[in-house]
Amino acid sequence: MAKIWEIAAACCLGIVAISGAGATWATENAEASSFVTIRFDGGACDERNTRVWLVNDHTYKTIATTVRWRAAGGKDLSEEFFVSPQTVKEIGCAAEAAIVEAKFADF
Repeated sequence: MAKIWEIAAACCLGIVAISGAGATWATENAEASSFVTIRFDGGACDERNTRVWLVNDHTYKTIATTVRWRAAGGKDLSEEFFVSPQTVKEIGCAAEAAIVEAKFADF
């Protein structure tokens, strides 16, 4: 009976190890855009604009992200930001913002 439990325990550990490897593989092959987001918070700059932040949720890769934003009454701005892993970077104040492109940095 003890032998059956040892086999069952070994199988369960194997399944856990494989599922962990699958999660790592999924992270490796996910698109860079799935890790970066725009966040509007941290207070209002004025009555029509809010502070804008760029968030990189990846655990170890820097993401080169092109963002387009516009303050109310202002012109469209576009810039590429290199956002380190698991960081939040303030872009500025805007009424609207969007991620145009995101790719893993090549350095």
